[in-house]
Amino acid sequence: MTELTFQIEKPEDLSLLLSLAKRLHIPYSQSDAEAPATEAREEAIAYILSYQNDQPSFGDAAEWQRQEREERPLTNEV
Repeated sequence: MTELTFQIEKPEDLSLLLSLAKRLHIPYSQSDAEAPATEAREEAIAYILSYQNDQPSFGDAAEWQRQEREERPLTNEV
């Protein structure tokens, strides 16, 4: 089974496609989804892109490992 999704803006095009599907006995389902609000979407993207973090979340991984394993040397250290 193959499933297709169409995005149709003109009502007359939708009507034509549905009549063709009925004529060919092709089962279909219809949903009317609204386009996302572009202004809100653009604001969210700008907010995410403007985020700055001066400190990395975990720091230097090798330094953390040295501190955590002070009792034994790491494999590349002697």
